Amino acid sequence: MTNRFTQILLPGILLPMSLGTVYNFSQYSANIQQLFDISKFQGDIGFMLIIFFLGMGAAVFGRMVEMNPKKMAVVSTVLFSIGMLALFAATSLAILPLYYIACIFMGTGTGIGYTAPIKQLVANFQDHAGLCSGLAITGFGTGKFVFAPVIEYLLNNFTLPNVFLILSGIFLVIMSLCSWLYKPNPNYISTKYTAIPYKVLVKDKFLTKEYISVWFMFFINITCGLALISQEKGLFLNAGYTAIATLMAATAIANVGGRFGMSTASDYIGRKAAYHWVASLGILGAFLCYTQNPILLVIGILCCEFSYGGNFSVLPSLLAKEFGSSCLSTVHSMTLSGWGLAGITSVILANTFTDNTLYLILAGLYLLGFLGFMICVRPKS
Repeated sequence: MTNRFTQILLPGILLPMSLGTVYNFSQYSANIQQLFDISKFQGDIGFMLIIFFLGMGAAVFGRMVEMNPKKMAVVSTVLFSIGMLALFAATSLAILPLYYIACIFMGTGTGIGYTAPIKQLVANFQDHAGLCSGLAITGFGTGKFVFAPVIEYLLNNFTLPNVFLILSGIFLVIMSLCSWLYKPNPNYISTKYTAIPYKVLVKDKFLTKEYISVWFMFFINITCGLALISQEKGLFLNAGYTAIATLMAATAIANVGGRFGMSTASDYIGRKAAYHWVASLGILGAFLCYTQNPILLVIGILCCEFSYGGNFSVLPSLLAKEFGSSCLSTVHSMTLSGWGLAGITSVILANTFTDNTLYLILAGLYLLGFLGFMICVRPKS
């Protein structure tokens, strides 16, 4: 018999925690640019590939996660570990194409592992679906918080290749343990006989205005959030701050607070109301960054991080309410394709526009996604 706390909840939090360290990219992006002697945009392509293949990996393998979540957790561990070791090899040998290939492996592994525990958490804790799915997604955000000071310490005391080698060993141990512990409840695993056919999903779910508006809102929020997250360290340095590890940890706390806070709140105020808060804080954060005041800049980034985290954590329970929980892994994974595309649009935005122009564009995008969501998604009892 499956113990839902030790065999579903615990690995469902710790597995995404390791994967969430992809958001620490800005901490070593300058080191990568220096090692390969490339521009900021060329370095950011690595982050873009991670996020793109994260979203697309989730979308492509979503049906497999629906039918065999434990096996796909193992696949996630293998792919992510290969990616980390490939980063070690790429930086050791200074092979730029290998660096990009490593990012593809990491992104695909992250996308698969991110979705693996979600349906099980929502189904096994139905009375607190928002809270429990939020815990897993909070684990993803917590990874950045936990490892921000660790990575900063390693960068100050080891060469970049050795940093990736050490991290790969740490993540391999944690993720292997989680994959071993994870025992999904068979009552909530779809089979080829019980899974809803793709043709039906496309007609009844993916082509409805409700789903398209949810996907668009999610895509916009991630685009705006990533445009800031991918260059947070540089923004803090340009504003005159030196306590980078502390500030990075603060942004991670805001991200985690959004994930846990909004998912928990959505159990009480409703999924749509929670998304209203998510969008409003994003708009506020972009305008605070626009002021160019160092203190308000930090507050603005924290608001955007909170909004970013809340967007992720409310999504699974919103999808379950709007489209049913029986096909949640497939629908959730398909929605994460917006995350993958946002990995491209965010990098383009961040490298095309700067300072006030960028912040105004982000505020406008937040508002656009919010209006589309309000108009198309009606409250359900």
